[in-house]
Amino acid sequence: MNRQLAEAVIATFREAPAEIHYDRLADFDYSAWVAFYSWLDASGLAIYFLDRLYALRLTAAIPDRVLRRLEDNAADNRKKSVSMLEEFVRINIEFQAAGLSYVNLKGFTLVPDACSDAALRCQLDLDFIVPYNEVPCCEKVLEQQGYVLTGAKEHVREFKGGSGQLPTVQNLYKANLQKSIEIHIVNGLEQNRTRHWNNELSRCQSQDCRDLEFPVLSDCDKFIGLALHLFKHLKGEWTRASWVLEYANFINFHREDNFLWLEVKKHLLSNPEAKTAVGIATLLTDQIFGIFNLPETLASAVMELPRLSRLWVERYGNRVVFSPFPGTKLYLLLQTALSIDKGTLSSEMRSKLIPMHRPSKVTVNLDDQSPGFRIKQAKTEIHHFFFRLRFHIAQGFFYILEVPRWKKIIVSLQVESR
Repeated sequence: MNRQLAEAVIATFREAPAEIHYDRLADFDYSAWVAFYSWLDASGLAIYFLDRLYALRLTAAIPDRVLRRLEDNAADNRKKSVSMLEEFVRINIEFQAAGLSYVNLKGFTLVPDACSDAALRCQLDLDFIVPYNEVPCCEKVLEQQGYVLTGAKEHVREFKGGSGQLPTVQNLYKANLQKSIEIHIVNGLEQNRTRHWNNELSRCQSQDCRDLEFPVLSDCDKFIGLALHLFKHLKGEWTRASWVLEYANFINFHREDNFLWLEVKKHLLSNPEAKTAVGIATLLTDQIFGIFNLPETLASAVMELPRLSRLWVERYGNRVVFSPFPGTKLYLLLQTALSIDKGTLSSEMRSKLIPMHRPSKVTVNLDDQSPGFRIKQAKTEIHHFFFRLRFHIAQGFFYILEVPRWKKIIVSLQVESR
């Protein structure tokens, strides 16, 4: 992946004369862009970038064939967005008809705060928050609508509908035959994040779409949710650059909303995890995209970040965001920093470095599948297995090389603090 080209693309979202952006982008020929497609698609920035080219009148700065590809992707993504919106409305209607208590999460609820137009986002699924005691009702409704439970974790249920075949990268922007829904479960028994979701359920507001009112998060909870979502992925292998951009967009959209930032400040005072998430997300976002006139609440969250957590963002944040899919193992160093900052040490690092189990399935088994289709699914699973194996080996090696440097930094900081 061409890091210089990635930086040139990211730079178009920062304030600078259009001529500077033009000169940087014009330096790259068609072959450089072709090699760059995979990162641009995986980062979620492709359509956002095209929209930025239009806004700054920079379309002549990139090769014609690249521009046509982006425009074709944008046209496909708009159709996909319309299709997903229809499903979004349909599921909301069914949930409401069943008397289900729920809240819509992310996706279409991010318009216009974090995204001016839903067709700019490369959205893959629909997300909802549901109380634990209403999960059986939720599952029944989804089953009636043709969805199958494909994954169950402590706080998340994953459902697939339609085709049993995983959508391909080539069809990333096209309306998928396979539909996906994630249900985020809250039960009131957990700390911090779950308590936050429970508060959201009691403070939700309504949003309108196609003559339908549906429940969404309050602006404060929406912002905290964006920070927690970004923080969660920074503690994992892959972080999409578009999530960072949408976090920046939300801040810029609400910059003058003093009441909102006062609400956020009150929430952070009572929730240490959310405070860390906001601090890390804000520091990373400012580092990548730049945020002018940062609200005082967010500036304070950054200033009050523990030393090692802040250092991790400053040292590795760019590498994480610019890394090719499926990411890096550098998140293990962040987990080490967070553990030391909290005065604890995690014992899970070794198992995450090289997992001793098969990766999760990426296809769905349905009863009416033909033998040929099942063979195609098996090939997909085998390809995914070796893809993940190569990732663990390669990134595990780079992680092992980086650990001594990180430990040296930790020791030097500990010596300075004495």
